[in-house]
Amino acid sequence: MEQVDSLMHKRYELTPSAAQPFPIFIESIGHHEDQEKLVRPEGFPNYHWLQTYAGEGEFILDGKKYSLPEGTGVFMLPGVPHSYYAVTELWCTQYVTFGGACIEAILGTLDLLDSAVYRWDLGGPMNTVIGQIIKHMDTSSEYSGYDASADLYHFFIQLKKHGQVNNRTSIRNQIALLQPLLMWLEIHYHNPDTSLEEMAEVLAITPRHMNTLFQHAFGLSPYSYLIRMRLRKSKEILIHQPSKTVKEVAKYVGFRDTSHFVASFRKHVGLTPERFRQMN
Repeated sequence: MEQVDSLMHKRYELTPSAAQPFPIFIESIGHHEDQEKLVRPEGFPNYHWLQTYAGEGEFILDGKKYSLPEGTGVFMLPGVPHSYYAVTELWCTQYVTFGGACIEAILGTLDLLDSAVYRWDLGGPMNTVIGQIIKHMDTSSEYSGYDASADLYHFFIQLKKHGQVNNRTSIRNQIALLQPLLMWLEIHYHNPDTSLEEMAEVLAITPRHMNTLFQHAFGLSPYSYLIRMRLRKSKEILIHQPSKTVKEVAKYVGFRDTSHFVASFRKHVGLTPERFRQMN
């Protein structure tokens, strides 16, 4: 790990050797008190994240200008032309560049494979996550590439959870919007007549809007979420109430048809309900 320090710029370089490959790795990470203007007509060779710590900058991506005040950052794919510069007297930034053999697969799973500008609530963890990684490197002599990989993955999760792109509400806020319905389902999940229309009425929104919120927050349709909740409840009953038959469990958690319950259970759990009960 190579460190470059000055009064204005703190930078760490962690590019792993060929003998120590990582699925994901931090190439460089740093804190810049007075960000200079940078123009990259051919982009950057690795994935690149830049966020404002204080002040404000302007970022040009795909010919469009974006303001980067505190609470914003930009994610860039390799080779994407861009430039950025300060619009306040001082523009303080934090950044991380990264790569790895599995980076594309991991980012694809999290739907983070587009260059984009992100915004987040100032009180959330996105304000501090990069600074915490830098602090780990500052204070721990045993900080390794494995630690950096784990911290980088944690950063991806925080970006996915708290970042807002294209004015879309963050996952955290989407779950907050869904919370009244999630609490309602905890009480009514066992009713086989529960419909999408009834669920949408709890939130006073259309079924289509409700579906969009569920897809963004959980990657599931509302009906799939309900099925998984019923299956989760059924596992609790199978374990803690051994006297109940599979048919009774299916009916209790809202399945009209026992065969549908067994098929759904096997699909999501990988075992039949009876086999699951035997193993637990």
